[in-house]
Amino acid sequence: MKTATRYQDLLLATGEQSRETDRQTIESFGIPGETLMEIAGNRAADLIMAEHPLLDYCLLLDKHSHMADSPLSDESRRAHRHPLHVLFVCGKGNNAGDAFVIARILMSYGYEVSLYPLMGTNGLSPDAQRNFDRLMRLSREMETEIPVHQKWPAPDSFDLVVDGIFGTGLEREIEPPVSGGIEKINRSGKPIIALDIPSGIHSETGEVLGCAVQADKTIQFGIRKRGCYLGDGPVYSGERVMVRLPFPPVYKEPIRIRLVDMSLQPERALQPGNRAIAGPDGRLTRVRKHKYNNGVVHVIGGSPGLAGAPLYAARAAWSLGMGAVTLIHPAAWSIPMDSQAPQLIKKPIGDFESEFFLEEDAEPVLSWLEEKEGVVVIGPGIGRDEQTAAFVRKVIAECASPMIIDADALHSLQENGRIISGKEHSGQVILTPHPGELAMLTGEASGSDHERLMNATALSERLGCVVLSKGNPAFVHSPAERQALVTPYETTVFSRAGFGDTLAGHLAAFMSRTGKPLESCEHALVYGYNKINEVTSAGKAFPEPSDLT
Repeated sequence: MKTATRYQDLLLATGEQSRETDRQTIESFGIPGETLMEIAGNRAADLIMAEHPLLDYCLLLDKHSHMADSPLSDESRRAHRHPLHVLFVCGKGNNAGDAFVIARILMSYGYEVSLYPLMGTNGLSPDAQRNFDRLMRLSREMETEIPVHQKWPAPDSFDLVVDGIFGTGLEREIEPPVSGGIEKINRSGKPIIALDIPSGIHSETGEVLGCAVQADKTIQFGIRKRGCYLGDGPVYSGERVMVRLPFPPVYKEPIRIRLVDMSLQPERALQPGNRAIAGPDGRLTRVRKHKYNNGVVHVIGGSPGLAGAPLYAARAAWSLGMGAVTLIHPAAWSIPMDSQAPQLIKKPIGDFESEFFLEEDAEPVLSWLEEKEGVVVIGPGIGRDEQTAAFVRKVIAECASPMIIDADALHSLQENGRIISGKEHSGQVILTPHPGELAMLTGEASGSDHERLMNATALSERLGCVVLSKGNPAFVHSPAERQALVTPYETTVFSRAGFGDTLAGHLAAFMSRTGKPLESCEHALVYGYNKINEVTSAGKAFPEPSDLT
């Protein structure tokens, strides 16, 4: 099944991709633009009416009229009404056309509507003009005036604002008088709904172009807009919802970035029916009844002051039902490792004075990994001693197992990325850099979410491996599947020491079960989010890494 078909409601399009999908649907598939606008407006109107129902207001009036000797005065009606009067702030393009459709639908159901055309009503786009004319015709047929304000109306004269100023084509900073209108919207104190993307937000980067509408909800049409999920986009978009449009999936196929699927049930990937050992080529060997054929993870790490990190990773893998988890560590840490995690298999390396790995330690470690087939996590708490870096590079280069490279092991790859790109099965490797480590690996600073996404993608393509770029949001890119993922949730709760180690352990466990790196990343991210919600819902204000194991 093609990616765009299975996950089309999760796709994140740039403004250009969105407009191209729209163009192809109109010109190649034959659905007129005004038909798409009509569908979009109707579905957006349904959302608005569901959230701001006129029925509540009507019931209130009916109840009062039956109980009172006289009907409500006009002043009392205004004082008691539920959100009823919707102010549409419009530009001249198709975003305004969408707004005119919504206004017409709301008006036909008894809502009061008024317009504030920031740039006047001359020179509207063809589809916007048609829908403006229809709105005015409905006004005449219903004998209901639609105020078209030349100046900002008094805030007590409306209950809800709909932003229909700019759509996805905005590329330059907003200037007066539009900037003044946006400021008035934001200071109105009323609920604000943006159409497609808040006016002033760049559709690809999420950058604020001078100023932007601060929406409570953004209704996206047909395809989610990337700018609502990157940079300042999430802050200005508020709640993000999408209404479907009849775009043929084939026209969405070029869109290769999507949201992480939060409807996944990661535990299903860990069930007995899914148990398998992932080989270096990603092929799965079915389970036999032995701990070493029932999910195997090897965690390599530990150095002075950092011995807890590999413990977090190993416990995390164990907590997801692995048959065996081996903790490979410098022998000096044997006592704390044994006392803190008796359930884990220990493989001390070197003599009992060895506090960190040496280059010559690679041979016994590689022999162990070859004998006990499984998924390798290398890096938690491993340190940056040059001897250790040489050890890390040798293990990475010569180990044929699927591998998660994390934390300080990433520093060993600086200027040595060819170690990964030269591996026979580089697609079975996952790198997990935080923003600083990503900048170190790419030589490019990431000043924005968009830049970090592009840098992570370029690194993934260059090395031929999966990159999980930690941050808010987190990004995942797989060159084999030509797919990138973006987390749709706030990740700052995970920005405490130890959570990265825990994520590495979870990744290894899912890799051991599925043998699919991109799928493993998605499952691990959703699993961590679900677990952290359980912990915070139970009343713990400051979750710890151990809460996820």
